[in-house]
Amino acid sequence: MKRNLRFMRLLCASMAIVMMLSLAGCGQTGGDASQPQGSGEGEAETVSSKDEMVVACYGAVQSMFPGNDSKLPGAQMHVNLYDTLVTMGKDGTILPLLAESWEQLSDTTYRFHLRKGVKFHNGDELKASDVVFSLTTLKETPGAKSNAAQFDADHFVVEDDYTVVLATTEPFAPFLPILCHATMSIFQQSFYEEHEAAGDLDLVENGTGPFKLVEWNEGENIIVERFDDYFDGPAKVRTINFRYIPEVSTRLMELEAGGVDLIQEVSGTIMEDIKANPDLKLWTCSGVNTSYLALNFDKISDTKVREAIAHSIDNETLCSVCLLGAAEPLDNYLPDTVPGAYDTGGYSYDPELSKQLFAEAGYPDGYELELSFYTSADNRRMGEFLQNMMAESGITVKLNEMDSSAYTPMLNAREQTAAILTTVCTLRDPHQTLGKLYSDLVGSGGNRVNYVDPDLDAMLDEAAAENDAEKRVELYADIQQYLYDRVVYIPLYNMMTMTATTAKIRGFDLVLPTNYQKYNNVYFVD
Repeated sequence: MKRNLRFMRLLCASMAIVMMLSLAGCGQTGGDASQPQGSGEGEAETVSSKDEMVVACYGAVQSMFPGNDSKLPGAQMHVNLYDTLVTMGKDGTILPLLAESWEQLSDTTYRFHLRKGVKFHNGDELKASDVVFSLTTLKETPGAKSNAAQFDADHFVVEDDYTVVLATTEPFAPFLPILCHATMSIFQQSFYEEHEAAGDLDLVENGTGPFKLVEWNEGENIIVERFDDYFDGPAKVRTINFRYIPEVSTRLMELEAGGVDLIQEVSGTIMEDIKANPDLKLWTCSGVNTSYLALNFDKISDTKVREAIAHSIDNETLCSVCLLGAAEPLDNYLPDTVPGAYDTGGYSYDPELSKQLFAEAGYPDGYELELSFYTSADNRRMGEFLQNMMAESGITVKLNEMDSSAYTPMLNAREQTAAILTTVCTLRDPHQTLGKLYSDLVGSGGNRVNYVDPDLDAMLDEAAAENDAEKRVELYADIQQYLYDRVVYIPLYNMMTMTATTAKIRGFDLVLPTNYQKYNNVYFVD
């Protein structure tokens, strides 16, 4: 098993299973929810002259260069300023973007045919050499290199100005979806080289996307403007003002007052306010941001003890009461939004069974457990909720609240007993989540349960290299059952993706089960 392959699988997204994933949970509430989602709501509507959209962002952008900022706030900006070779549709399929077509030449090589006439924001035409330069550079860029680790840049070939051959070091089924990731955005070689030398690469952009950067007031707002020469036609609004408003209650007040048109990251605390307001819409979608209880195998290796802990948690109540309906109970190792998710049946909430298992494992008088988390109001509430819930199974939970600066080093050093952790399967590939369990990724590598199992390593290798969609689904089903039988970790919940908008918005939709979307089709009605 090769180290670079496992490292890639830890952090990269996606799979090449071309299957239809119906995101039936996506929709809108508030306003007239019976109307088609994200489309015009009647022929009698009058298109507004309003040509500026104001977005309330929950987090700050770190860099305008996609390779230097892989966080969600940065991705939200990058998908509107740049394009990738291919993109992912709402159903999880791979669709053309900068590449109008492609074919797989071998287990490790792919030929892409680029659209002709695609322009960068400075007016220059996109060429195949820019694609090769972009992906080769991203392979060595800190914020993107984990996604590009499987690229074999030495065997990239520019066949002509509009044709490029890309290669991977080994057969790797998730390659195409990886190219959809925002960190894989294509940029212009000459522009990059100029601004890398000048030292201001994080502050400028020259993508091919529907909008171009106009102004960045750090910590306050970012203004982008419509790129009239966009290959798919100009955006419907002239400008977008991305305002940084970290507090969710303040974002809601601004939306209610008309100061913003869209707010990101709606929480359970404001859901009902939005639903009750006929001037607003709540857009919801099953997400890919999952949380789990990580029990450290270094300290808790007995399967009966792990199973007893699993049966002490009521995921339904956790979501409805603690998270106020902003999350869905997760009983399995992957959410349904990920193709290849397999129903193991989950660990039922059963305090009596939990007590019985503890007794069989040698703890007839109960069990003590230290639960670690980094300091935040949400984490504290979650910890206290679990503490009270697990007491019903005879578990005495000691809460270990830590400063975030000390929390990650503790996890890296494998010192925790139990911890509440999160994983994001951005492009809906099982290996992005399950690949974190490779044996040589314990501790600082991201295997937070510190599970070492060569048999699992081999299973993960086989699934990642399998190009047959049906076989790959079967392999991941076997892996998930294998994890369930060993209680490798305990799934808790899957956060909903939620956005709120004015009821006057049209052309908006939650295409991806993450809170970053393209806005070029958005417009307003009176």
